[in-house]
Amino acid sequence: MSDLSQIKGINARQIKLLQENGVSTAEALAMSPLNIVSDIDGLGDKTAKKLIWNARNALGMTEFISASEIDENIEYFTTGSSELNKILGGGFQTGKLTEVYGPFKSGKTNLAHTIAVTIQLPKESGGLDCAAAYIDTENTFSKDKIKRIANRFGLDEEQVLSKIYHARIYSSDHQSQMIMKAETLCKTRNVRLIVLDSLMALLRVEYVGIGSLAKRQGVLNNMIHGMSRIAETYNCAVLLTNQVATKMAGMFSANDAIGGNIVAHGCHFRVMFKTKGFSSNNSLKRRAVIVDAPDLPPEECEFYITSAGIADTDKVELPESQESDLEFEIESLYEESKVSSEAVANSADSSDVPLTNVKGIGKGTAESLKMNGITSIDDLLSAEPDGLSAKISGVSSTMVGEWQRSAKVLISP
Repeated sequence: MSDLSQIKGINARQIKLLQENGVSTAEALAMSPLNIVSDIDGLGDKTAKKLIWNARNALGMTEFISASEIDENIEYFTTGSSELNKILGGGFQTGKLTEVYGPFKSGKTNLAHTIAVTIQLPKESGGLDCAAAYIDTENTFSKDKIKRIANRFGLDEEQVLSKIYHARIYSSDHQSQMIMKAETLCKTRNVRLIVLDSLMALLRVEYVGIGSLAKRQGVLNNMIHGMSRIAETYNCAVLLTNQVATKMAGMFSANDAIGGNIVAHGCHFRVMFKTKGFSSNNSLKRRAVIVDAPDLPPEECEFYITSAGIADTDKVELPESQESDLEFEIESLYEESKVSSEAVANSADSSDVPLTNVKGIGKGTAESLKMNGITSIDDLLSAEPDGLSAKISGVSSTMVGEWQRSAKVLISP
């Protein structure tokens, strides 16, 4: 990075004004639009244009070079899933904007949490040994999830949390402000990943109706270009999660990312996450599809979302001392039967206790269990978790183990 003081003709007052408005390096100034710099009180059009042009001259940006001399300096770090790494060309990429969009519970925020940890891994372990900035517009950031992911990768949870710089966002203007603040972290705190989860959540609330579309897209365009400049200036990876809207085409419907062509053209990589089955609750398995990329084929892969981050399987290997803290279950698709603890205690034996009394087993799941020979609590307790999970779609061995623990509590005197 080059200091602003290296720019020809710049003075201390102008440096201070630029830094106060988030322009802290010569690269940042050279890539800034003229109207943004000229709007800074105390500069004006003529001064802004001179400073920007001088910055470009100082950095050699006003000369054409041979394509063979281009230094892309791309680095990759793991997403937590080798299959997802593969279709992304080797992992999550620095210097680019990557948009990941999909429906509710498709795994977008799970990916955001995972890479906020994996970027802190040593390079020999698939990371970059760097920090992350997390811009949270939906209040979905979870310290507990970060701790579980850190334990999965053998990292100290408190150190990991100390290297994730979090900002809770309340408006689109606040969002723009903190994007500029994130640039300062790239320079001073070794931040090489910026997560914006999610890009459009606040914009779609504040700008409602066709009359507000042009203004919304202008604000969005400034955000996209600002983050693209930061990514290129600091060779920083940027993840933008995005919501979807359902579009109808005759009798058919499909999910598509919101934000229009501004987002589509502004992001270097676009990845769509899909849920499996008729509900996002009935399986941990997800599908990722490369929708657009400058140098990647339109491939797709399957991965799993777990309480310990994105993975290739629902059976995530964890340190033995942490296993009890990292188990999870899928929400029941059906309302569970409510039977009082007194009625259970008064049952003659375990065969009198319905399977739906077990925490996590609803009517639909109970029917699936019965179809596979599990008709009673005794059958459930004697089942081998891996074998049973292989027979029922969307059920993991970890979940079966959780059912068995709950069943034991039910029948214990």
